[in-house]
Amino acid sequence: MADRNAPASFTFEQWRIEFNQLATDLGDIANLPSTVNGVAVTDALEAIKELQNGLSTVLLPNVIDFEDSTSASAYRIKMGISDDLQLYHDASNSIIKHDGTGNLNIDSTSGVNLQFGGSTKLTTDTNGIQVTGNVHATGNITADGNITLGDGDTDSVTFNADLTSNIVPNATNTYDLGASNKEWRNVYLSGALIDENNVQLTFPNSGGSVATEGFSVAMGIALG
Repeated sequence: MADRNAPASFTFEQWRIEFNQLATDLGDIANLPSTVNGVAVTDALEAIKELQNGLSTVLLPNVIDFEDSTSASAYRIKMGISDDLQLYHDASNSIIKHDGTGNLNIDSTSGVNLQFGGSTKLTTDTNGIQVTGNVHATGNITADGNITLGDGDTDSVTFNADLTSNIVPNATNTYDLGASNKEWRNVYLSGALIDENNVQLTFPNSGGSVATEGFSVAMGIALG
């Protein structure tokens, strides 16, 4: 639409032509809807203003409200040339779907929190991850590096599975098995006890017992 200007030097005829051209630019006001964005309008300026407000709401909305997505073609936020990343709700679950090449990366320079019911359960930081609560894994777990279990003797470790490897300390003559106030009860062996001087204490394999007290050793073996 061209700019319309009617200077004071215009004759009446020039004013009439300019006015008619302006009317043509605007169109028939009778074709204006009675409401725009739910607001009643009575002239072209009001209609233009409400259209502008409506466009601002569409282009810069305070809230984007989508219905449940029941198919890939409806009510989803899609990004990527092939719609590789999609965000939607399927009436039951909220879904972030990555269906393209590469990885789905969540990157933050100040950490990422995963919450359940407003309570943080997993946090990332410069050292790795921090987990609050229980961890349940189905399958195998492989950990590289050092592992610390518990932060005090009130914590406990329970083994429901069999051990399939040797238990070897990382230093000789440094660590104990049990303590003076927390003793192991029975030790079941198939073989001998060997100390650092290669002194062996071999147990009978046909039944019997070995008892030690002070510097003496008494052995009774029940045969037959």
